[in-house]
Amino acid sequence: MSELRKVAYQIDPALWVKDVVGVEPAEWQKRLLRAPRGASIVVLTARQIGKTTVAAWAIAHCMLNKPKSLSVVACPAQTQSAEAVRRVKETLLAVGAKLTTDNVYALELENGSRVKALPGSDDSVRGLTVDGWIIADEAARLSEELIAAVRPMRARRPEARFAMLSTAATRTDPFWTAWESDDQDLIKIKITADEPGCPLTQEHLQRERKALSDADFKREYLGIPAGSHVSPFTWELYDRATHIFTPEMAAQLAGYRQYGIQPEDPTTWRTFRPLIIAHDVARSNDRSTAVIGGRGPFQPSLTGIAWGAELPQGKYGRALANELAEVDRKFGCGALIIADLTRDDSYAEILYEMFGRRLIGLHISRSGEGSQQIMRPVQNGAVPIFTLGRTYLFDLLLSELQANQVRLSQDADLKRGFDQLTKLEVEYRQTGKVYGSPVGQHDDLAISLAMLAWAAQHPHLQFWIRATQQRPRLKRPPFNWAAVT
Repeated sequence: MSELRKVAYQIDPALWVKDVVGVEPAEWQKRLLRAPRGASIVVLTARQIGKTTVAAWAIAHCMLNKPKSLSVVACPAQTQSAEAVRRVKETLLAVGAKLTTDNVYALELENGSRVKALPGSDDSVRGLTVDGWIIADEAARLSEELIAAVRPMRARRPEARFAMLSTAATRTDPFWTAWESDDQDLIKIKITADEPGCPLTQEHLQRERKALSDADFKREYLGIPAGSHVSPFTWELYDRATHIFTPEMAAQLAGYRQYGIQPEDPTTWRTFRPLIIAHDVARSNDRSTAVIGGRGPFQPSLTGIAWGAELPQGKYGRALANELAEVDRKFGCGALIIADLTRDDSYAEILYEMFGRRLIGLHISRSGEGSQQIMRPVQNGAVPIFTLGRTYLFDLLLSELQANQVRLSQDADLKRGFDQLTKLEVEYRQTGKVYGSPVGQHDDLAISLAMLAWAAQHPHLQFWIRATQQRPRLKRPPFNWAAVT
């Protein structure tokens, strides 16, 4: 082989695959193989289209031409990642490469280049520095945590390429978020059954169309995610929550007007029993928030939500807690603080230092009804923490709104929060219903509204109130024998 030909193969992986591996890549595969160094690529495919194969070619080419490089493959399960590594091995052996390490989850060449199959969770994938390829195969089914763990692997090696390849799944998974984004730096490649160059035969597609439901066929072969349903939070519910809805309730509460209290407007309520501040802590591009309200003075079951506030961006830890404390001071420094501690338990230390036993912590996850608590020790005390499902929180708020048990003021921030509720997408999976935010939308105020509704109706509420009213015991001074001599 001439030196000129070797240089050509090093520069053009697609030519190398054609001449050396002996396979003519499809046009979409050539685009991926020829992606420039440092590229981020998103590939939306049909099932059985050749995405794992082209990933194996890309990694094998890099290993041969970039000594001591490291590439990784992440799949929903490590057995799937191992299958991708096996494809790399087949390619390397086909071109006569010599392996010094050869096992199910890793390969190494004589020149020191390696490829690893990553597990399907983020627990044990951190700390790697990748300068070859990061392949996220079936990326729509990878967790957000795993995607977040593999991205920084090229932080110190900007020449590394990162490719997410997948069939469609949902409209809220990390892959679809990337696919729908307007990031001009992303290389987007689509090869579905309706695209030119698709290798799947019409006979196969016809059989699959008959065997699968319409939604499943669209997802597996046309790149259309599972259908999302419109939000059950409607502006009709908002109108009901900002006005006295039934004549019976209007008559029942009319007597309060002589005292300057408008029962339909929580900002005029003199007291809340108790006052509650729901504090959602920012993630990614969201804002941290504080939503203020509580049980009203009219009916034990009525929840009033009077104000909302988006706290300044870019503040974390003590700086963020100081912003929350400023909100608390405006309302007399006696509110219950319901804080989201999902991402940072250490934030509880700072909040407890400021608010003491007024602090109640939440962990928002996929499941949980918040009926049981754990006590997280902090300096000079402990914080009760409840685990709640995100879906459970939104469903609870929805049921309270539908039962006319929530009053919202026409505060601009609260209206913005309700607008976030109306934009939620509901998706039905095998594991149950899931609320998701559309790409580019946030739910920071919306989740705070739900947190406050949960706290206001919680069976432990009176216990929380009593706990905040108890004065701490004073320590007795040490006994001094000198006083009796």
